[in-house]
Amino acid sequence: MRAAWLTAGTVVTVFALLLSSVLIWRGVARARTPEETTARSIPFGERQLRIKAGQGDVNVIILPGQAGKLVIQRSLRWSSDRPTVTEDWDDKTRTLRLEAVCNHSDQPDGPICQADYLLLVPPETDIEAGMNDGDLTLNSIFGDARIDSVAGDVYVNDLTGRLWARIGTGNVDATELDTKEADVEVGGGDLDLSFTNAPTTVKAVVRTMGDVRVHVPGGFYDVTVDALNSTVDLGRRAGAERRITARAPSGVVFLCCR
Repeated sequence: MRAAWLTAGTVVTVFALLLSSVLIWRGVARARTPEETTARSIPFGERQLRIKAGQGDVNVIILPGQAGKLVIQRSLRWSSDRPTVTEDWDDKTRTLRLEAVCNHSDQPDGPICQADYLLLVPPETDIEAGMNDGDLTLNSIFGDARIDSVAGDVYVNDLTGRLWARIGTGNVDATELDTKEADVEVGGGDLDLSFTNAPTTVKAVVRTMGDVRVHVPGGFYDVTVDALNSTVDLGRRAGAERRITARAPSGVVFLCCR
């Protein structure tokens, strides 16, 4: 019996040492991950801003700022080579081009190579964003939003202007929408739209795998649904002024009132 207890104690001790070593190694690895933050501002008196995020893991957050200027705050993280950054502003086309590239960062087990951007724009700015491989967040923007993304999640909150989005793979979560028109299509991923005021036209489509959920205020809507399974818990009336089209041929469509 004593030998068994000694053996068990030895196993526990070895396991504890291994666990502590792993935790220490992870802590050291995190501590060694360099970070760099910079900020600058650009005079900006236009109504429309174009963002083109190219190569690399580039995430963008857009928030309302002051009229007359565009504030660009960038945070870099890397574990091997420092990212080669492209941050070009074209004043004629009002286009901001962003890239962050490291050697072998495009491989599944590649190094950390990430650029996170926080953009402060005049509140009434129309946003046109082209994303390659990163997340996009828009919050409290009063202009229109036009989004084209290859891969990555899209988060929209408190948008007053029209919403148009085409996403290859990724989830779309849009809440507190006060827009009359929303046209969102996802290749693969979940799509959630929630409106504070009744919209005039809603198109919510997932082409392959994924679900669609739309929450709108009460009233009557002309509803078209195409889904493997669906739940429609709102007033339906053919020919109604307000229209909802929701498609998820391999998933679930859920339409409801707020």
